[in-house]
Parts: sequence; C-alpha cells; structure tokens
Amino acid sequence: MARYETLRGRAIGGETSGWRLGLAIVQRRGVAAWLRAAEAITVAAAPSRPTGEVPVADGDELVGVLASMALACLRGG
Repeated sequence: MARYETLRGRAIGGETSGWRLGLAIVQRRGVAAWLRAAEAITVAAAPSRPTGEVPVADGDELVGVLASMALACLRGG
C-alpha cells in the first residue's frame, strides 16, 4: 500500500520518478496488474536473498529496480 501511495503522489505531482515506480503498468494495465507484477517480483526475488546480513537500499532505488524488472517481463524479456 505504501508503494502505491508513493507512486500515486509522484504521478499527481508530475514527478518523472513515477515511471520508475511502475506508472506505465498502472496506466496501461491497471492497478491490479501493477499489484500482480510487484508481488511476482517480490516472490521471485525472495529465494535468492542471502542468508546473512540484509543489504540496505534506498526505497526509491529498490522500487525503481522492481518496476524495471516488471516492465521487462511484460515486454517479453
């Protein structure tokens, strides 16, 4: 929910960072598709997570990577 509110706030504010957060998916396929893509990426990434210390990343950076991965999947790789 927090990611969606961040995306919504940036889109309403006209910020270009909305595209990194998956704005294109929301516009073309809807919120349900955006949620499915975000969940699929989160589930797919979970097993590859190292068992030691969890790396700390900027929230915007992480969301940008996930949105890029979702868009790549939707385009067919």
